[in-house]
Amino acid sequence: MFMRLLTTFFSGITIVLLLTNGRAQEPSGQCHNPLAELSEALQRVITRVTPAIVTVEVAGYTRSHDDDDDSDPVQHDNSKVSKAHGLGSGVILDANGYIITNAHVIDGARRLRITLDEKLRRSHAHVVGGLTSVVFEGRIIGVFEEADLALVKIDATGLPTVSIASSETPQPGQLVFAVGSPEGLKNSVSMGVVSAVGRDSESDGGANFIQTDAALNAGSSGGALVDSNGDLIGITTFILTEGGGNEGLGFALPSKLVQSIFLDLKNTGHVAYGGIGIKVQNITPTLARGLRISQDWGTIVSDVGSGSAAENAGVQVQDLILSLDGHPIASVPQFTASFYGKRAGDHVQLELLRGPRRLSLTVPVVEYPDKPPDTAGVEKGVIVKLGVVGVPLDHQDPSVATRLRSTSGVMVVAKLAGSDVKSDLRSGDVIRSVNATAVPSVEALRSIMDNLAPGDSAVLQIERRRQFQYVPIDID
Repeated sequence: MFMRLLTTFFSGITIVLLLTNGRAQEPSGQCHNPLAELSEALQRVITRVTPAIVTVEVAGYTRSHDDDDDSDPVQHDNSKVSKAHGLGSGVILDANGYIITNAHVIDGARRLRITLDEKLRRSHAHVVGGLTSVVFEGRIIGVFEEADLALVKIDATGLPTVSIASSETPQPGQLVFAVGSPEGLKNSVSMGVVSAVGRDSESDGGANFIQTDAALNAGSSGGALVDSNGDLIGITTFILTEGGGNEGLGFALPSKLVQSIFLDLKNTGHVAYGGIGIKVQNITPTLARGLRISQDWGTIVSDVGSGSAAENAGVQVQDLILSLDGHPIASVPQFTASFYGKRAGDHVQLELLRGPRRLSLTVPVVEYPDKPPDTAGVEKGVIVKLGVVGVPLDHQDPSVATRLRSTSGVMVVAKLAGSDVKSDLRSGDVIRSVNATAVPSVEALRSIMDNLAPGDSAVLQIERRRQFQYVPIDID
């Protein structure tokens, strides 16, 4: 079946090219080969794109995948983090070394290595340890987790870039190419079509996606999805798979969104976007039946912040959002993305359905607080000699702090996977002192532990479930 479809596809291309050319043979008598011309045209496109695609290597700490329940940080005793080494892709959008990739690619990074395409060795290699290299240290400029995008910078200039396509929405059936580093195989190219546009992820995230059947695999995240002109139409972000490999269900963030976020991150290091103080969810058939609402699709208001702009304007829990500024809202990503360009002082017009009544409300927009990224990830909290990751007690949520007797100390938030340290410490413990010396910060705790020699003993006073106890540890 596949071969028949492929034959039909290329036969159609051949016919179109022959009709366009108006003849089957050049005047010189040489045979005209439309398939060869098509192949050469595609090669020219890929040759333009690949120099601007990079490989992103990440070293850092990540939380164990089998540890998903973090509903109670005090009682959760099985949290673990482990050292991780990951691979992803990135796209150079600015010749001065600005590279866009996915936020999840660089999550937890303490070190980033960016490898340029080998074609740039002559023009952009630099000397590292006496050797010429196209590997650069990268630093994180900004992260916008809501859309799973991040901006990385390397110290290089005059780099090739990928042009961003016009704002026109890609169309199903449009020919596209995915370029990235799946499984670390640099500048791999796959061809496919746009399967659909405006796809939502399974979560209540903040973006719609372009769906493509171009082959994507682990490591493709952060790579380029380009059109037949070699212009960027999306950043490849994730795949749906049951076996772990490509099944023709790949998804990319659209270039219009990418460009907006790229400019914000480059100029300010963060994305300033507004909100009105509500949380919305996608409506499911089960939710619709349980709440006895009139439709099993769309978005519903699940929370209205106390004193928020939305509450003051009259928005209520269980209101259905029909449109925002006249644009129909069918999903949470559509609703969230509507606020990316909003700023404090703007207003939005909401059309709501409350029972049988339609309401139209004008709500002022307030800017969300800036959350600059923690580029060191959990590295700041690692205490190697205890085999744990900790945070100062004053960084904990007030609801957690009120359940503790301690007012200072270091709370254990995770244990280091694979650590040789044997101790009875658990996630949620508060380390108050070591050998009767108070530890008001992670740095103080780490300093005390680092000054202990092999054969010494460390006696930790901890709080666990509102009771104090000692935990003795022999230093190896």
